[in-house]
Amino acid sequence: MRRDWCSRSYKVRFVTPAFLGGADQSAQWRVPPFKALLRHWWRIVWWASAAEKSIGKLREEERCWFGSSAENETGASKIRIWLKEWSGPVMRKDQFNRLDFGTVRHPEVNRNISAALYLGYGAVNWNKAARSAQLVRSSALGLNGDQELRLAFPKHISGQVDAASRMIALFGCLGGRSRNGWGSISLKECRRDGEMAALVQEEFFDEENQTSRGWLRGMAVELDDALKRDWCHALGKDRQGRLLLWRTERKKRWEEVLAQLAEVKIGLRTQFHFKGAGPHNTLCDRQLLAYPVTNHGLQAWGNSARSANQLVFKVHAVDGGYVGVVVHLPHSLPAPLMSRLEEQLQLKKAQVYAREKGLWNKVHKYLDSKLTRLS
Repeated sequence: MRRDWCSRSYKVRFVTPAFLGGADQSAQWRVPPFKALLRHWWRIVWWASAAEKSIGKLREEERCWFGSSAENETGASKIRIWLKEWSGPVMRKDQFNRLDFGTVRHPEVNRNISAALYLGYGAVNWNKAARSAQLVRSSALGLNGDQELRLAFPKHISGQVDAASRMIALFGCLGGRSRNGWGSISLKECRRDGEMAALVQEEFFDEENQTSRGWLRGMAVELDDALKRDWCHALGKDRQGRLLLWRTERKKRWEEVLAQLAEVKIGLRTQFHFKGAGPHNTLCDRQLLAYPVTNHGLQAWGNSARSANQLVFKVHAVDGGYVGVVVHLPHSLPAPLMSRLEEQLQLKKAQVYAREKGLWNKVHKYLDSKLTRLS
């Protein structure tokens, strides 16, 4: 390795099953999803520390370190990633289907539904014959199998890479439905002395230990300011400087954590009521949370428009069990969706901005009532 380069070695394992795979729907462990995850959290780290905060500068730096395949901009990534071939467990379809996720009440359908189905819909579907939620693909990447991950990069960006790795350890998930806690990653650094160092310490989850989260507060952006940009660029905080970050109760099984997260997600969404079925002629609050919404499309957007969920769920393995975290990465509607509201519904940006602030403040209040705030 060149003298101006350095490296990091990690042990990676999944805390919840990961829906990663190839075209044949079988579980598959590959570099590209992990590179995309590193790139995502690197953007947030870069934005927090950049002296010149501009999209142009961010893209310039991103092309430099992660490479580009755009016309006239080809270049290899300067951050090298190695993953050994998957040697961990694979969870077969029949094994997954025997797991006990429990059920959660959904007020809009007036019945209990599988927590796995609610958080994993698409990767997990309802089998009418078996009357249970079942894995769609043939297998998923399983739990408790340590995999080796190595990074190499120029020394002068080591601070950014280390911070992004720490963010992955806190909030990173891989694969389908990863924003709902599937594919939750545990990341530990392999030190030169042979010791393993966890990138997330137990005290981080102690609501009284605010010092353990001080570095994270320094990276956060106040909600009002974060909503002025239409892409995921920062963690959020409220006007009192409290992080938009919560944790669940400690549970004995990771399945129980997902069940609590499903219950929370149902509650925070269904507090925003629809008037009749879609497609709707007017903008509804729940459509601002994430889009599309099943059976409740907005005519101005149609079914092909996309606005990702800004709340990220993750499950952590801790002493004596498991705990879940919910973090808000706030931003406004994507520009294409906003422009359609202006053109077709004659809504002004200021009107939508005010609605977004009110909506998210209501979501935060709900999360405060159901979970523990890690400020």
